[in-house]
Amino acid sequence: MAEWLEKKRADTAAELEIRGKKIPKVIVQILKNRGYDTPEKIEDFFDPSLSKMHNPLLIPNMEKAIERIMQAKNKKEKILIHGDYDVDGITGVALLMQNFSKLGIAADYFIPRRLIEGYGLSMRGLEYAVNSKYSLIITVDCGITAVSEIGQAKKNDIDVIVCDHHKPKEELPDACALVNPKLAYSNYPFKELAGVGVAFKMLHALYTKMDISIDELYDDLDLVALGTVADVVPLVEENRSLVKFGIKKILKSRKVGFHALLEEAGLTKGLTSYHLGFRIGPRINACGRLRDAKEALMLFLTKDKTVAMQIVRELSVDNQNRQQIEELILSEAKGLIEEHDLAKDRIIILGKESWHEGVIGIVASKISEAYARPTILLAMKREAAKGSGRSVSGFDITEALHACQNLLIRYGGHKQAAGLEIKADKVDELRQCINQFAQGFNDKIFMKKYYYDLKLDLKDITSEVVYFLKFFEPTGMENPQPVFFGENFEIVGVPRVVGNNHLKFAVRKEDRVIDAIAFEQAEGILKMVPGKTRIDCLYSVSEDSFIEKRKVILKIKDMRTNLE
Repeated sequence: MAEWLEKKRADTAAELEIRGKKIPKVIVQILKNRGYDTPEKIEDFFDPSLSKMHNPLLIPNMEKAIERIMQAKNKKEKILIHGDYDVDGITGVALLMQNFSKLGIAADYFIPRRLIEGYGLSMRGLEYAVNSKYSLIITVDCGITAVSEIGQAKKNDIDVIVCDHHKPKEELPDACALVNPKLAYSNYPFKELAGVGVAFKMLHALYTKMDISIDELYDDLDLVALGTVADVVPLVEENRSLVKFGIKKILKSRKVGFHALLEEAGLTKGLTSYHLGFRIGPRINACGRLRDAKEALMLFLTKDKTVAMQIVRELSVDNQNRQQIEELILSEAKGLIEEHDLAKDRIIILGKESWHEGVIGIVASKISEAYARPTILLAMKREAAKGSGRSVSGFDITEALHACQNLLIRYGGHKQAAGLEIKADKVDELRQCINQFAQGFNDKIFMKKYYYDLKLDLKDITSEVVYFLKFFEPTGMENPQPVFFGENFEIVGVPRVVGNNHLKFAVRKEDRVIDAIAFEQAEGILKMVPGKTRIDCLYSVSEDSFIEKRKVILKIKDMRTNLE
């Protein structure tokens, strides 16, 4: 049974009035608990502004990078933009390509293939740059750990600007400019930009240098929003502003690729960060996982509607194939965990030769969520294995890999996600090493737990509360949709299973009745007797539209009946 924990609670809040609008104390309390503890901070949360973003020149080496780009522009040098094959990398490359074209800067791109070149600035990419006589490479969403590759570029008289957001290692590459807010000597106030976010800041600095209105750049916030959400970076501060305004741009985007995506996914209104992360992002990622990510990049560069629709249809087929492969690996992985009792380990590590290296990251995330354990899955080959790791809150998976770096060929990533390559005969040693490292952490980190913001009864779900809950969008890491604890709710009506293993029912307390749905919890129907069963639950509040009428519905995250 999962542990339910109330988030850190601030002093008791009172109703607040801002700009003539009364904000219910429930909403104010949630915000205070999350650190928005003054009227000014709360106002900024509800009304973020692009004008309040930090000066991009505060990011280390930004001025140096802009000067080198301007030199390349003036001398008409050949520039190669080297990206990554995930959504963050693809949108980052598209962002630079679009805006360099607007600014009269000629550039080409190189996107590595996951299954051939692998992650990051590759030697194949470098060979391409040398043979094609490029004099400047700009990396996007990669490069901060490419010490040998950038050293080789320098030997071939190619300058490299690293535009990255990943965590650096002790040894830094000898690049022309390292543009990364996570550098140890960085004074940039916000460290958690996505790769596309760092690219956006670089363009912001470039527009300013060229004395061009930043409004031109804001047209491409659609790309920034998609890449930021898909990379699962914290949706707070600058990221929240970029995504909030970027989602608005997507719905009226000038890019035919976005129109095709929305049409294919059936999303024409009410777009949220959830839709970007779980409906659109997976389609963009799919071809890079299975084939070549260049096709997804072309979706954002083409101006031909017919071409865009054809690409989107192919991406949807890729996504369906990816889902089938994922389901098979997930089933096999769970079988191996149960067979070898791996759930007892603090860090789950397992691999198989038949596993697709383009899909194991998604499966690792699902295993991590299901078992409340950081998880590394490996696509095993005869001599080496490529792996993807996903973590739980409070455990930095990249730091854990760093502690075992002597066993690895290469590694890199974030706190919550990492990639690695290891010799096949070193996997067992890695399992021992990383689990030994994990012994130094509190046991509670490795327990399944749900967090909630406040206890809230049905009578307190007023129209004002529902209205202000919408302003938490865009929600995501570090800014989740508010979750409430409901106590002693009576089951009424007739519970029924709907869709794919979902349970629909209604709850009542003190004469207030509200419909509820528990996703993937259909087995709960066996414990429900209408009029008798009562539940405690964790839930979020949503609104469903039905024949132009809005109805409040509770989305049940977890529940316990009085039979337990």
